[in-house]
Amino acid sequence: MGENLNALPAHYGSKLKGFRQLLHYFKQMIMPNLSIFIAWGLLSILTTITSGDLKQTLVHVTDWLIYLLLPILISYSGAKIFDQKAAVAGGVAVIGMVVVSDLPQIFGAMIIGLITGGIFYRVDRWLVPKVKPGYEMLVNNLMIGLIGGVVCLLGILVIQPLVEGSLSYVGRFVHWLIAQHLLPVVSLVLEPLKIFFLNNVINHGILTPLGMEMAQQEGHSILFLMEANPGPGIGILSAFLFAADREKSLKAGGALMIQAIGGIHEIYFPFVLMQPALFFAVMVGGATGTFVFQLFDSGLNAPVSPGSLVIILANTSPSQFAGVILGIVLSAFATFICALLFMEKRKPGESVIPERSQPMNQEPINQIIFACDAGMGSSAMGAAILKKKLMAQGINMPIDYRSIYDLRNHEKQLVIVQKALLPTAKEKAKESQLIAVEHFLEVESYLPLIKQQLHQTIAEEQIKEKREIKKQEGITVVFLYQEKRRGSQTMGMTILMDLAKEYQIDLTVKKTAVEDLVPEEEAIYLASESLAKAYQLEQFVDHLLIIDHFVSTKSYLSLVKEVDKDVFVTKRKTTIDRTHQ
Repeated sequence: MGENLNALPAHYGSKLKGFRQLLHYFKQMIMPNLSIFIAWGLLSILTTITSGDLKQTLVHVTDWLIYLLLPILISYSGAKIFDQKAAVAGGVAVIGMVVVSDLPQIFGAMIIGLITGGIFYRVDRWLVPKVKPGYEMLVNNLMIGLIGGVVCLLGILVIQPLVEGSLSYVGRFVHWLIAQHLLPVVSLVLEPLKIFFLNNVINHGILTPLGMEMAQQEGHSILFLMEANPGPGIGILSAFLFAADREKSLKAGGALMIQAIGGIHEIYFPFVLMQPALFFAVMVGGATGTFVFQLFDSGLNAPVSPGSLVIILANTSPSQFAGVILGIVLSAFATFICALLFMEKRKPGESVIPERSQPMNQEPINQIIFACDAGMGSSAMGAAILKKKLMAQGINMPIDYRSIYDLRNHEKQLVIVQKALLPTAKEKAKESQLIAVEHFLEVESYLPLIKQQLHQTIAEEQIKEKREIKKQEGITVVFLYQEKRRGSQTMGMTILMDLAKEYQIDLTVKKTAVEDLVPEEEAIYLASESLAKAYQLEQFVDHLLIIDHFVSTKSYLSLVKEVDKDVFVTKRKTTIDRTHQ
């Protein structure tokens, strides 16, 4: 998808990027509040099996969760995207829409949260530099209250009527699709979009809000199942498990349980991307599942994320079990059969090699980041597997995972990203090292690239550490001379100091008359052979180097390259020149 986007004219590419960014904002507002959907779904089920005052109380609780708490938190999260201080203003701004509407304001909360956050961000950037010290807290509180109140009024008069009118048209269109039995056609478009890692933005940004509106009227919604249906993924992985070579079969076997039970759908996307003909298989499987769900009028009580069989069944009413289970099974079976027909046999030894998108960085890396669309699921698993493998080899490196949209540009980080998201990663982290892979879990395929970079990092750190140690030791080198005969020693000092500067070695160089010598334990003394014998320096000087010629660059070059007192001790009673001959 990245290559296709880059091939488009500039204005089309920018529009698609903007649309994808908007969907990402929707996801950032929905995903932090998924637990409310789960609580709402469970409490809704309890209302069907209770009675009396408890039943009435639970009905009020579920209504307040969806009509009040959820819109406030969604708007809060939307404004928070721009600025933490704007989040409170977002929570205030949505109240007006909640009061005047008879429907849950999911879409309205998304829109008003983004509007509030955007306004606050721009006003804050313009006003704060003009505020005198000491008035910051007062100004911030005034801004939050004023912007929240003004946007709240705007929501009542303008945004709510527009949103409700638009949703009315969208709702009528969805109901028309259902009445005409055309929802399976939507799956033919939905399934390929999922493979390009748009699954989260489609589910949380589009299907979930629409499904909420439908569930309020009918008690359940088929829209909650359209993206979350694990059937196509189970079918693809089962086909690889059954018919692929041994390596891919083993990978598919592990991925199958993760996808079905863990609900991480991204894990099967690379299997489809490796063989584009399999797009047809997931399209057939998704359409089959949607057709069965629609045939049995099946749906879920609440949104599900991740799309795990466990969570799906937990959000299914007892009367809906048959249709939901049958739809998942038949979609998996249809995908499995089509995948077997379209799967290509890869030649032995042929493999997909991950690509390094940038040349080797001269700077050592200090962290590794796995980046996917949502910043969880497959990226978290890849990070955990890589960390375990590196620790087994004695390599301790900080490894993290996050959303591609939360990447920061840092020249000392290595980013591992799926190939479909590589263009976005290049925009977000221009100076970082980037490795594009098909599958996060295929760690062995890109581990050599990582180790190559890490070995350079370790070597750079060792060199730096060695230099720091030498610098901290502050070694002193003393030239010894007899009485006033010190001409060649002075020239030798100049040569040694120039070499020390060139090799970035912290040396203190000085000279002392041998008659005035009071030996220091940490100092290194340089003397001629005749001077050492005349004064028997070997007997009371620990670090002594006997040198033939004080005006000898070769002698001092050896000294600078091996500034280590323990090495010097082993060279006593020898000359540097003779040692290196």
